[in-house]
Amino acid sequence: MFGTLKAFAFIAAFLSATVVLGAATSSAGGVIITLPPRSTDVGIKKVPDAAHPYIAPGPNDQRGPCPALNTLANHGYIPRNGIASFEEILAGTREGFNMDRDLAGFLAGFSMMARGNAYLNKLSIGSVSPQIPVVPGAIDGPAPPGGIAKHDRFEGDVSMTRQDFNNGDDVHFQIDLFDEFLSAIAEFGDDDPVHGPASIVNMKVMQEFKFQRFQEAQAADATVSFHSSRIASSYNEAAFILTFFANGTDGLLSKQALTSIFQNQTFAPNWFRRSSPGTFDFIVDTAAEILAPHTIQPGANVNGVYVVDPPNNDCNAAYSDFVLNNLPHTLNNVTNPTFKKNIQTLLSIVATPFGCPELLPAGPVGQ
Repeated sequence: MFGTLKAFAFIAAFLSATVVLGAATSSAGGVIITLPPRSTDVGIKKVPDAAHPYIAPGPNDQRGPCPALNTLANHGYIPRNGIASFEEILAGTREGFNMDRDLAGFLAGFSMMARGNAYLNKLSIGSVSPQIPVVPGAIDGPAPPGGIAKHDRFEGDVSMTRQDFNNGDDVHFQIDLFDEFLSAIAEFGDDDPVHGPASIVNMKVMQEFKFQRFQEAQAADATVSFHSSRIASSYNEAAFILTFFANGTDGLLSKQALTSIFQNQTFAPNWFRRSSPGTFDFIVDTAAEILAPHTIQPGANVNGVYVVDPPNNDCNAAYSDFVLNNLPHTLNNVTNPTFKKNIQTLLSIVATPFGCPELLPAGPVGQ
């Protein structure tokens, strides 16, 4: 199972798209996607700075199921309209949370192919946007890309603060689920002289709350889906929260800081990003520790009964699930030079952290 987590172990007016950070237009049309070099600005830093004040999103701004991306957009670390390029997501997650390039590259690269327009280098952190048209040739179906809020591929079941797709609102913050999170902190959290008794989110909180959410979803959702890639995403999400949301000054995640990002989608006062980049391996190892006390095998409910998936002998079960089952096979048929180059670039970026031979997409169209 830990090997599975290691696999993961987080994207005519349109055709003349404006040049975005780190990107360049191509003579073949579209916008070329590039992997930027690693930044040397990797130390502790107060976030937000004066150049990134909180501004509440407007009615046409995209926000979705990821509180980290929502917070970055509300502070302008990624575009405030919630439509971002691959390079903008890497820059924003580094500046705001000190996320390592390869971890951010996997998250943004997979999301861009699964739910964005990799020809124009545009991804919605929320839902469908008029700024992002159908991909060339409608190779993923006739509808525009759904953004990361669209169910499956990226967004999935057993979220910490969103309902399962079949049971309710899977996009927006659910206060009742967050109250369960706060109850877990009250029961298992650490005391702190500054923030008070049972105010610090520790490993035990995450271990117990994550398992509680799985039990609830498995009982309530007759078709809950928790295959290898979703287990990896779900538990790495918990690891991300525990490590990236913590204040870089002391490495502690207070209830107040957690509430600020989850509920208010803004950084807490006197919050600093972590003092060193959070890498893919670091997140995966933390996720494995969260999973360890209550191991869950990949599977799904069939008529309300959880059925475990057959053994997977691939190099990495989660990586193969991400690419073979969640990226449309028609990405292999792209002929436009820019679009084809972008897909090749992103597939390589997605494969890199796993240390496995690169796979080609084999998933269904329009999922």
